[in-house]
Amino acid sequence: MLGRCAATFGLVFALVAGGVARAEVRVRWLGVAGFTLTSGHTTLAHDPYLSRPGLARVVFRRYVPDEGVLGRFVAPQSPAPELARASLYLVGHSHFDHLGDVPWLAGKSGGRVVGSATTGAIARGYGLAEDRFVLAGPGDVLEEGAFEVRVVESRHAKVLLGRVPLEGEVTEPPEAPIHAFSFKLGDARGYLVTERATGLRVMLLSSANRDLAALEALGARAAPVDLLLPAAMGRDADYARDLVRTLRPRLVVPHHFDDFNVPLDDPAAAAPMDEADLAAFEDELRRAAEAEGVTLTVRRPRLFEAFTVSP
Repeated sequence: MLGRCAATFGLVFALVAGGVARAEVRVRWLGVAGFTLTSGHTTLAHDPYLSRPGLARVVFRRYVPDEGVLGRFVAPQSPAPELARASLYLVGHSHFDHLGDVPWLAGKSGGRVVGSATTGAIARGYGLAEDRFVLAGPGDVLEEGAFEVRVVESRHAKVLLGRVPLEGEVTEPPEAPIHAFSFKLGDARGYLVTERATGLRVMLLSSANRDLAALEALGARAAPVDLLLPAAMGRDADYARDLVRTLRPRLVVPHHFDDFNVPLDDPAAAAPMDEADLAAFEDELRRAAEAEGVTLTVRRPRLFEAFTVSP
């Protein structure tokens, strides 16, 4: 699967003026909550998790990024060649399926890592140089090449028997490798990424929950967003409605519906863990859009596959 995807470039957004494309943002789903966003020579990565060890390995061993897998993503025939030059890694929260591979990838690309204090502590424990970490909290705005990034307060979904898993903080760099269950949440945040030349807006949510007040404030500033990338699993009944009402997105591409214990070379790697649940979320988004009078397209991503959308 990886080799067949080498030529893909994700979702392509082009703003056209007078019939001539002025700029584009290329977006690629990497599985789980992972994405790349590229405009010109600038690439941002969000929660790239590619090692995907099996469940037994996660439970009984400490977490070690799989260099055999990750090396393919910084090689010439990479299915996501832009990762080799990613300059900023946006970490939505610090669980291992979001942060686990980031220090290794950032070390190869020379990129900086953005996240909470917990993200920074764990990343440094895994070898990230201190000057390659950017501590940024809700309300902070960063500029990186073609993009502006705004950090947005968020919440993690209650996906473990009605509870948020692995809550807590890590305050000092641990002696890595650590167990996957030692990747504490830290905090959850979203990122609003704006392509500065065109004003095109992409909203990333790493878990299927939200801080409603933060979303309402963001919507007053930024709605409608061109692309919303929301996690799907573990949501509550009002999640889709709140996203549509506040952000009024034009396109929604759900993610974090696949089994992150299935390796990328398995044909089932990107399949929904619960097809009925994902279909229900897609329907919830459409019904919310109809109720709010929002023109909305919902598109299910395919691993590393390219398609284009114009705002």
